[in-house]
Amino acid sequence: MKPGILKRDLWQVGIGIGIILPILFFAVLFVVDFSLFNYFDKHITDQLHYLFLLSIAANLFPIRYYLIKLKFEKTGLGILIVTIAAIVTYFYNYYQPQ
Repeated sequence: MKPGILKRDLWQVGIGIGIILPILFFAVLFVVDFSLFNYFDKHITDQLHYLFLLSIAANLFPIRYYLIKLKFEKTGLGILIVTIAAIVTYFYNYYQPQ
């Protein structure tokens, strides 16, 4: 019997988790921010792109789970590569040195 897709040590699984989890967390943060604005006229952050940066932090938990607990290096490093790429992309697009 084969294990589930999330219990395999594959690069593709790590890349998929690294992409899907921040998108889901961003959607949750956006809904919370939208609700907060409708009810209390306040936002979580000043600008929307900060929610993108905050949503990348959701990848820290599966990175630790796959690298430390399960010892799945390929899956953990797949998540880590996507996380680093997202952070580099964020700072390339939004950081303006003065």
